[in-house]
Amino acid sequence: MQRIFLKPTPREIVIKGNSKDGHTDVFAYDYHDDDSKRGLGGLFIVGNVKQDFANTEDENAPNVAYVTNLIASLAKREYYSRPEISPRDAFSATLKKINDVVEEFFKNKGLKINVGILTIAGEQILISKLGKFKIILGRESRTIDILNNIDLFNKEQVVEKEFSNIISGKIMPGDKLFAFYPNRSIVAREKTIKADLLKFDSDKFFEKINSVKESKPDFDCGALYLSINSHKEPAMAKKPKIAIPDKIDTSVSPAKSDLNKQEPPINQSQRQSDEELVISKPVPEEIPRIISSEFSLGRKVNPLLASARVPIKIFRSLYKQNINIKSKIVILSLIIGVLAIAIVLIKTFVVLNPEQRQINTVISQSQTNLKLAQTKISQNDLIGARQLLIGSLSDIYAVNITGDKTEKTKRDIYDVLDKVDKTVEVSPSLLEVIPEELNQEVSTLNAAKNRGIAIDLYENNLYVLTADSISKISDANQGADKEAAQWLKSATLPPEPSMIAVDGNIYVMNNSGTLATYYKGEKESETNTFIVSNSGSVLLTSKDSDKLYLVNKTLSRIYELDKKSGSLVRTLKTGSSDPFVDAYLYGNNTIIVTAKDGRIWEVK
Repeated sequence: MQRIFLKPTPREIVIKGNSKDGHTDVFAYDYHDDDSKRGLGGLFIVGNVKQDFANTEDENAPNVAYVTNLIASLAKREYYSRPEISPRDAFSATLKKINDVVEEFFKNKGLKINVGILTIAGEQILISKLGKFKIILGRESRTIDILNNIDLFNKEQVVEKEFSNIISGKIMPGDKLFAFYPNRSIVAREKTIKADLLKFDSDKFFEKINSVKESKPDFDCGALYLSINSHKEPAMAKKPKIAIPDKIDTSVSPAKSDLNKQEPPINQSQRQSDEELVISKPVPEEIPRIISSEFSLGRKVNPLLASARVPIKIFRSLYKQNINIKSKIVILSLIIGVLAIAIVLIKTFVVLNPEQRQINTVISQSQTNLKLAQTKISQNDLIGARQLLIGSLSDIYAVNITGDKTEKTKRDIYDVLDKVDKTVEVSPSLLEVIPEELNQEVSTLNAAKNRGIAIDLYENNLYVLTADSISKISDANQGADKEAAQWLKSATLPPEPSMIAVDGNIYVMNNSGTLATYYKGEKESETNTFIVSNSGSVLLTSKDSDKLYLVNKTLSRIYELDKKSGSLVRTLKTGSSDPFVDAYLYGNNTIIVTAKDGRIWEVK
């Protein structure tokens, strides 16, 4: 005899494009082959978080990536915590838990959170959302907007907070679901996506979505594609007995699961009749790590209050001892004196030192990123490794607090980055002043630096890079108020361009490593250099140089790129950890940099 059940097969679609759309991520969880949780089925989350640029400098602003991770981790932990209850009760409890724990996020007016949470258990689907979220059902020859269809799906208010409503309904074999954050890129193509959802299977649909990136570099998509199919298994699936161990091993650590390994959900009565008793090792709960803000999943212990209980316990112990009263008073006085010193230290270094808490948080996350970067290097994902390493260094510099832990963490990160970057140590020479030939060019650039994202001067003509265009100001050194003429014709720029260099051709690069070359207003080539950078980096070249120089001011590094291929030749390391202030190319292969203390260095 066989049992037929419904099984969702997920495909995660995360395409990074326009940063203005914020950080988007998707998550798919199942019950980790834990038979007691089979009836709860699969849990899915699509999350988007935007941080208002005006609030990004706030030290209390949470890292937007961790907001989605936190919500997903909390949802998974709570939803599967009580397998004996129904999917609806587990889903309602999950929403309540998320509302309780992340309530502080919603008080941050500069933070916009959009999250969709859904679960599929058997033929039942439950959905809740905060902010913008859509889910399209493809069934037979039509598509259905689930959140706005009152004929097939019911809406129930469960709480009066952020996640307040549950939409419920039934799914059928052959259904296809597309759950997504409706940014501008997706909304503009929603009609096409609906048609493709009905027309294609998962592989072809996935291919069509990804192909949009080729023609639209700023295309951004965070979505889950779920295909619902009937599966069969023997109705009497007998489970092997597992011997009870002498000692319980709790060293097992959970991990994010892929629903492709999911076993079919069954209800409680089926489980009791079909399976023998299995005693297994308990798996510890996954507790989300909250990095960027001072949130807590449970009640915090006040160290001062805990310390205050110590003399009471000691006094009770002394009272029971056969010691005269004077000795007891002397001993207790000494203990209270030591305790007073301890309280002062706790107040100084734990309770009243937010700077130390902040740097400890940054160091902890940097160490985690360092391990992850080493894993990415072993997988030949150099751009991913660089992003983690450079991001960690930027966070450390932003905190601007020195100490032994900070310096050691920086050294460890630089050691790994050196290997990835093919670094060559160079000794810069100290100059008294900027060379006279360069001084006039610097003056012209400084006078026009607010015209666009980046600028460069070539043969007295100023080229200005904006978010979507390149313009030219002829004879810029003869007057700063001249009007700019459009230089770029029909070609497009890389997503979020940040640097420009001119030698007759124009080279445009973004912080993700994409390098595009233009000639006479048209794009000639585009390549990925796999070099990531950050705000303030500059791209330099000259007509007779065969290299492009990407100067990362924050890291005090100069990346030499082959002008034709865009590949990394080597990285010049100056030996200083102090960031550069400005950088200019002098001649064909000499970089002039200025430091915070006003000194001028020549790097060859």
